[in-house]
Amino acid sequence: MDTASDVTAKDAKPRIVPNYDGKALRLSAEHTLDPAVYPDLADHAGDTLIVTDGSTLLGADDKAGVAEILTALKHLIAHPEKAHGPLEVFFTPDEETGKGMNLFPLKNVRSSACYTLDGGKLGEIEAECFTAYSAKLTFKGYVIHIGSARGKLANATAMAASFVSLLPRAESPEATDGWYGYYCPIEIKGTLESASVEVFLRDFTDEGMSRRIETVKALAKAVEAQFPGGSVEADIQKQYVNMRKKLDERPEVLERLVQACKDVGISPVIKPIRGGTDGARLTEMGIPTPNIFTGGYNYHSRHEWASVAEMVMTTRTILRLIRLWAD
Repeated sequence: MDTASDVTAKDAKPRIVPNYDGKALRLSAEHTLDPAVYPDLADHAGDTLIVTDGSTLLGADDKAGVAEILTALKHLIAHPEKAHGPLEVFFTPDEETGKGMNLFPLKNVRSSACYTLDGGKLGEIEAECFTAYSAKLTFKGYVIHIGSARGKLANATAMAASFVSLLPRAESPEATDGWYGYYCPIEIKGTLESASVEVFLRDFTDEGMSRRIETVKALAKAVEAQFPGGSVEADIQKQYVNMRKKLDERPEVLERLVQACKDVGISPVIKPIRGGTDGARLTEMGIPTPNIFTGGYNYHSRHEWASVAEMVMTTRTILRLIRLWAD
Protein backbone atom coordinates (compact mmCIF):
# COMPACT_ATOMS: atom_id res chain seq x y z
CA MET A 1 0.00 0.00 0.00
CA ASP A 2 2.95 2.34 0.66
CA THR A 3 6.27 0.73 -0.21
CA ALA A 4 9.03 2.88 -1.65
CA SER A 5 10.50 2.36 -5.10
CA ASP A 6 13.95 3.64 -4.09
CA VAL A 7 15.03 0.02 -3.64
CA THR A 8 13.02 -2.94 -4.92
CA ALA A 9 10.69 -4.73 -2.50
CA LYS A 10 9.91 -7.54 -4.97
CA ASP A 11 10.39 -11.02 -3.45
CA ALA A 12 11.38 -9.62 -0.04
CA LYS A 13 12.54 -12.30 2.39
CA PRO A 14 11.58 -11.14 5.89
CA ARG A 15 13.20 -12.85 8.87
CA ILE A 16 12.23 -12.76 12.55
CA VAL A 17 15.13 -12.34 14.97
CA PRO A 18 13.98 -13.22 18.51
CA ASN A 19 15.89 -11.95 21.54
CA TYR A 20 18.27 -9.73 19.55
CA ASP A 21 21.65 -9.68 21.34
CA GLY A 22 22.48 -6.04 20.64
CA LYS A 23 25.45 -6.85 18.41
CA ALA A 24 26.06 -6.49 14.68
CA LEU A 25 23.45 -8.59 12.88
CA ARG A 26 24.48 -10.33 9.67
CA LEU A 27 21.72 -10.10 7.06
CA SER A 28 23.72 -11.70 4.25
CA ALA A 29 27.30 -11.94 3.01
CA GLU A 30 27.01 -8.35 1.71
CA HIS A 31 24.81 -6.69 4.33
CA THR A 32 25.05 -6.19 8.11
CA LEU A 33 22.94 -4.26 10.60
CA ASP A 34 25.45 -2.73 12.98
CA PRO A 35 24.59 -0.59 16.05
CA ALA A 36 27.79 1.37 15.36
CA VAL A 37 26.17 2.56 12.13
CA TYR A 38 22.52 2.51 13.27
CA PRO A 39 22.55 3.53 16.98
CA ASP A 40 18.82 2.87 17.49
CA LEU A 41 19.62 -0.86 17.35
CA ALA A 42 21.52 -0.59 20.62
CA ASP A 43 18.25 0.25 22.43
CA HIS A 44 16.61 -2.98 21.25
CA ALA A 45 18.72 -5.69 22.85
CA GLY A 46 16.34 -8.44 23.95
CA ASP A 47 13.65 -7.31 21.51
CA THR A 48 12.29 -9.32 18.58
CA LEU A 49 13.23 -7.70 15.29
CA ILE A 50 11.98 -8.15 11.74
CA VAL A 51 14.67 -7.79 9.09
CA THR A 52 15.34 -8.78 5.50
CA ASP A 53 18.43 -10.18 3.78
CA GLY A 54 19.52 -6.79 2.44
CA SER A 55 18.69 -7.60 -1.18
CA THR A 56 15.37 -5.72 -0.97
CA LEU A 57 13.42 -3.35 1.21
CA LEU A 58 11.67 -4.97 4.14
CA GLY A 59 8.65 -2.77 3.40
CA ALA A 60 8.01 -1.88 7.05
CA ASP A 61 7.15 1.49 5.52
CA ASP A 62 4.26 0.94 5.60
CA LYS A 63 3.47 -2.74 6.10
CA ALA A 64 4.06 -2.14 9.82
CA GLY A 65 1.24 0.41 9.88
CA VAL A 66 -1.10 -1.90 7.98
CA ALA A 67 -0.33 -4.75 10.40
CA GLU A 68 -0.99 -2.55 13.44
CA ILE A 69 -4.31 -1.27 12.11
CA LEU A 70 -5.52 -4.77 11.28
CA THR A 71 -4.37 -6.13 14.64
CA ALA A 72 -6.30 -3.40 16.46
CA LEU A 73 -9.42 -4.17 14.42
CA LYS A 74 -9.06 -7.90 15.05
CA HIS A 75 -8.88 -7.18 18.79
CA LEU A 76 -12.03 -5.03 18.73
CA ILE A 77 -13.94 -7.67 16.77
CA ALA A 78 -12.84 -10.35 19.26
CA HIS A 79 -13.91 -8.15 22.20
CA PRO A 80 -17.30 -6.62 21.34
CA GLU A 81 -17.72 -5.63 24.99
CA LYS A 82 -15.08 -2.87 24.53
CA ALA A 83 -16.83 0.40 23.80
CA HIS A 84 -15.96 2.44 20.76
CA GLY A 85 -17.63 4.91 18.46
CA PRO A 86 -17.97 4.57 14.69
CA LEU A 87 -14.64 3.74 13.04
CA GLU A 88 -13.49 4.19 9.46
CA VAL A 89 -10.32 2.63 8.07
CA PHE A 90 -8.70 3.72 4.81
CA PHE A 91 -5.85 2.13 2.88
CA THR A 92 -4.35 4.29 0.13
CA PRO A 93 -2.00 3.14 -2.65
CA ASP A 94 0.87 5.16 -4.14
CA GLU A 95 1.60 7.26 -1.07
CA GLU A 96 5.29 7.35 -1.95
CA THR A 97 4.57 8.88 -5.36
CA GLY A 98 2.32 11.58 -3.91
CA LYS A 99 -0.73 10.18 -5.68
CA GLY A 100 -2.30 8.29 -2.80
CA MET A 101 -5.16 10.75 -2.33
CA ASN A 102 -5.92 11.51 -5.98
CA LEU A 103 -8.98 9.23 -6.04
CA PHE A 104 -9.82 9.39 -2.33
CA PRO A 105 -13.66 9.27 -1.88
CA LEU A 106 -13.84 12.31 0.41
CA LYS A 107 -17.60 12.74 -0.08
CA ASN A 108 -18.18 9.33 1.52
CA VAL A 109 -16.12 10.00 4.64
CA ARG A 110 -17.98 10.57 7.92
CA SER A 111 -14.97 10.98 10.22
CA SER A 112 -14.18 14.37 11.71
CA ALA A 113 -10.58 13.36 12.47
CA CYS A 114 -8.15 10.72 11.24
CA TYR A 115 -4.70 9.37 12.12
CA THR A 116 -2.11 7.93 9.76
CA LEU A 117 0.05 4.99 10.88
CA ASP A 118 3.14 5.84 8.88
CA GLY A 119 5.76 7.02 11.37
CA GLY A 120 8.91 5.53 12.83
CA LYS A 121 10.39 5.35 16.32
CA LEU A 122 8.21 4.61 19.35
CA GLY A 123 6.60 7.76 20.75
CA GLU A 124 7.25 10.01 17.78
CA ILE A 125 4.15 11.95 16.78
CA GLU A 126 4.31 14.02 13.62
CA ALA A 127 1.96 16.99 13.55
CA GLU A 128 3.82 19.12 11.05
CA CYS A 129 5.24 18.38 7.63
CA PHE A 130 6.96 20.02 4.73
CA THR A 131 5.09 22.10 2.24
CA ALA A 132 6.08 20.32 -0.96
CA TYR A 133 6.37 21.41 -4.58
CA SER A 134 7.80 19.67 -7.62
CA ALA A 135 9.69 21.61 -10.29
CA LYS A 136 10.02 20.07 -13.75
CA LEU A 137 12.65 21.88 -15.82
CA THR A 138 12.71 21.32 -19.58
CA PHE A 139 15.85 22.34 -21.47
CA LYS A 140 15.69 22.86 -25.22
CA GLY A 141 19.00 22.97 -27.06
CA TYR A 142 20.16 23.73 -30.56
CA VAL A 143 21.81 20.76 -32.29
CA ILE A 144 24.51 20.75 -34.94
CA HIS A 145 27.36 18.34 -35.67
CA ILE A 146 29.70 18.57 -32.70
CA GLY A 147 32.67 18.78 -35.05
CA SER A 148 31.46 22.18 -36.23
CA ALA A 149 29.67 23.27 -33.10
CA ARG A 150 31.68 26.35 -32.13
CA GLY A 151 29.36 29.27 -31.51
CA LYS A 152 26.31 27.29 -32.57
CA LEU A 153 25.61 24.25 -30.36
CA ALA A 154 23.39 24.62 -27.30
CA ASN A 155 23.79 21.31 -25.47
CA ALA A 156 20.58 20.52 -23.56
CA THR A 157 22.25 17.84 -21.45
CA ALA A 158 24.94 20.32 -20.41
CA MET A 159 22.23 22.85 -19.62
CA ALA A 160 20.50 20.39 -17.30
CA ALA A 161 23.77 19.51 -15.59
CA SER A 162 24.58 23.20 -15.15
CA PHE A 163 21.21 23.81 -13.54
CA VAL A 164 21.70 20.99 -11.03
CA SER A 165 25.20 22.25 -10.19
CA LEU A 166 23.76 25.68 -9.33
CA LEU A 167 21.36 24.31 -6.68
CA PRO A 168 22.65 25.33 -3.21
CA ARG A 169 24.64 22.41 -1.78
CA ALA A 170 24.04 23.71 1.76
CA GLU A 171 20.31 23.32 1.14
CA SER A 172 20.26 19.69 0.03
CA PRO A 173 18.64 16.78 1.93
CA GLU A 174 22.02 15.48 3.06
CA ALA A 175 23.00 18.88 4.48
CA THR A 176 19.81 19.71 6.40
CA ASP A 177 17.67 18.43 9.25
CA GLY A 178 15.03 19.65 11.69
CA TRP A 179 13.06 22.57 10.28
CA TYR A 180 15.45 23.32 7.41
CA GLY A 181 14.10 22.80 3.91
CA TYR A 182 15.93 21.76 0.75
CA TYR A 183 16.19 21.36 -3.01
CA CYS A 184 16.55 17.76 -4.18
CA PRO A 185 17.12 16.80 -7.84
CA ILE A 186 15.24 13.53 -8.29
CA GLU A 187 15.81 12.71 -11.95
CA ILE A 188 17.89 14.03 -14.82
CA LYS A 189 17.77 12.77 -18.40
CA GLY A 190 18.25 14.05 -21.90
CA THR A 191 20.08 14.39 -25.19
CA LEU A 192 21.83 17.22 -27.01
CA GLU A 193 18.46 18.52 -28.19
CA SER A 194 16.24 18.09 -25.17
CA ALA A 195 16.74 17.34 -21.47
CA SER A 196 14.75 17.48 -18.26
CA VAL A 197 15.33 17.68 -14.54
CA GLU A 198 12.81 17.07 -11.76
CA VAL A 199 13.52 18.81 -8.46
CA PHE A 200 11.66 18.42 -5.19
CA LEU A 201 11.27 21.65 -3.22
CA ARG A 202 10.62 21.34 0.51
CA ASP A 203 10.09 23.95 3.22
CA PHE A 204 8.09 24.36 6.42
CA THR A 205 6.96 27.95 5.79
CA ASP A 206 5.12 29.68 2.96
CA GLU A 207 7.82 32.35 2.86
CA GLY A 208 10.56 29.74 2.56
CA MET A 209 8.74 27.95 -0.25
CA SER A 210 8.19 31.21 -2.14
CA ARG A 211 11.93 31.86 -1.95
CA ARG A 212 12.71 28.39 -3.30
CA ILE A 213 10.31 28.76 -6.21
CA GLU A 214 11.82 32.12 -7.14
CA THR A 215 15.33 30.63 -6.85
CA VAL A 216 14.46 27.85 -9.29
CA LYS A 217 13.12 30.40 -11.77
CA ALA A 218 16.25 32.57 -11.37
CA LEU A 219 18.58 29.60 -11.89
CA ALA A 220 16.62 28.62 -15.00
CA LYS A 221 17.18 32.13 -16.39
CA ALA A 222 20.88 31.94 -15.48
CA VAL A 223 21.29 28.69 -17.39
CA GLU A 224 19.44 30.13 -20.36
CA ALA A 225 21.90 33.04 -20.36
CA GLN A 226 24.87 30.66 -20.28
CA PHE A 227 23.72 28.79 -23.39
CA PRO A 228 22.78 31.14 -26.28
CA GLY A 229 20.30 29.43 -28.55
CA GLY A 230 18.93 27.28 -25.75
CA SER A 231 15.80 27.79 -23.68
CA VAL A 232 14.48 26.63 -20.29
CA GLU A 233 10.89 26.14 -19.16
CA ALA A 234 9.93 25.60 -15.51
CA ASP A 235 6.70 23.82 -14.57
CA ILE A 236 6.20 24.11 -10.80
CA GLN A 237 3.38 22.19 -9.14
CA LYS A 238 2.15 21.98 -5.54
CA GLN A 239 2.18 18.48 -4.01
CA TYR A 240 1.01 19.04 -0.41
CA VAL A 241 1.14 21.70 2.33
CA ASN A 242 2.25 21.81 5.94
CA MET A 243 -0.58 20.39 8.06
CA ARG A 244 0.37 22.41 11.17
CA LYS A 245 -2.12 25.26 10.63
CA LYS A 246 -5.10 22.96 10.12
CA LEU A 247 -4.18 20.84 13.15
CA ASP A 248 -3.89 23.95 15.31
CA GLU A 249 -7.55 24.67 14.52
CA ARG A 250 -8.55 21.33 16.11
CA PRO A 251 -6.24 20.92 19.15
CA GLU A 252 -8.25 18.03 20.60
CA VAL A 253 -7.12 15.75 17.75
CA LEU A 254 -3.50 15.94 18.82
CA GLU A 255 -4.31 16.19 22.54
CA ARG A 256 -6.12 12.85 22.52
CA LEU A 257 -3.23 11.18 20.72
CA VAL A 258 -0.77 12.53 23.29
CA GLN A 259 -3.02 11.31 26.11
CA ALA A 260 -3.35 7.86 24.52
CA CYS A 261 0.44 7.54 24.44
CA LYS A 262 0.77 8.52 28.09
CA ASP A 263 -2.03 6.16 29.12
CA VAL A 264 -0.17 3.14 27.72
CA GLY A 265 3.18 4.21 29.17
CA ILE A 266 4.78 5.96 26.19
CA SER A 267 6.48 9.34 26.40
CA PRO A 268 5.27 11.21 23.28
CA VAL A 269 7.70 13.31 21.26
CA ILE A 270 6.13 15.75 18.80
CA LYS A 271 8.37 16.39 15.81
CA PRO A 272 8.12 17.48 12.17
CA ILE A 273 7.96 15.03 9.29
CA ARG A 274 10.80 15.63 6.87
CA GLY A 275 8.53 14.45 4.12
CA GLY A 276 4.78 14.04 3.90
CA THR A 277 2.02 11.52 4.28
CA ASP A 278 -1.40 11.05 2.75
CA GLY A 279 -2.54 12.47 6.08
CA ALA A 280 -1.06 15.82 5.12
CA ARG A 281 -3.25 15.93 2.03
CA LEU A 282 -6.28 14.71 3.98
CA THR A 283 -5.66 17.50 6.50
CA GLU A 284 -5.60 20.00 3.64
CA MET A 285 -8.95 18.55 2.51
CA GLY A 286 -10.42 19.44 5.90
CA ILE A 287 -9.95 16.35 8.09
CA PRO A 288 -7.06 16.83 10.58
CA THR A 289 -4.74 13.81 10.41
CA PRO A 290 -1.53 13.66 12.49
CA ASN A 291 0.90 10.78 12.02
CA ILE A 292 1.63 8.01 14.54
CA PHE A 293 4.83 5.97 15.02
CA THR A 294 4.90 2.35 13.79
CA GLY A 295 8.19 0.97 15.15
CA GLY A 296 9.97 0.84 11.80
CA TYR A 297 13.50 2.07 11.14
CA ASN A 298 15.83 2.88 8.21
CA TYR A 299 12.93 3.39 5.83
CA HIS A 300 13.67 3.31 2.07
CA SER A 301 16.85 1.35 2.76
CA ARG A 302 18.13 -2.21 2.33
CA HIS A 303 18.85 -2.05 6.05
CA GLU A 304 15.23 -1.44 7.01
CA TRP A 305 14.03 -3.19 10.16
CA ALA A 306 11.12 -3.17 12.59
CA SER A 307 10.71 -3.71 16.32
CA VAL A 308 7.94 -6.14 17.27
CA ALA A 309 7.75 -4.69 20.79
CA GLU A 310 7.19 -1.20 19.39
CA MET A 311 4.59 -2.49 16.94
CA VAL A 312 2.71 -3.98 19.91
CA MET A 313 2.86 -0.65 21.74
CA THR A 314 1.60 1.13 18.63
CA THR A 315 -1.40 -1.18 18.52
CA ARG A 316 -2.10 -0.51 22.20
CA THR A 317 -1.92 3.22 21.49
CA ILE A 318 -4.46 2.86 18.67
CA LEU A 319 -6.85 0.97 20.92
CA ARG A 320 -6.52 3.53 23.72
CA LEU A 321 -7.03 6.38 21.24
CA ILE A 322 -10.24 4.74 19.98
CA ARG A 323 -11.51 4.50 23.56
CA LEU A 324 -10.67 8.17 24.28
CA TRP A 325 -12.76 9.23 21.31
CA ALA A 326 -15.60 6.99 22.49
CA ASP A 327 -15.47 8.60 25.93
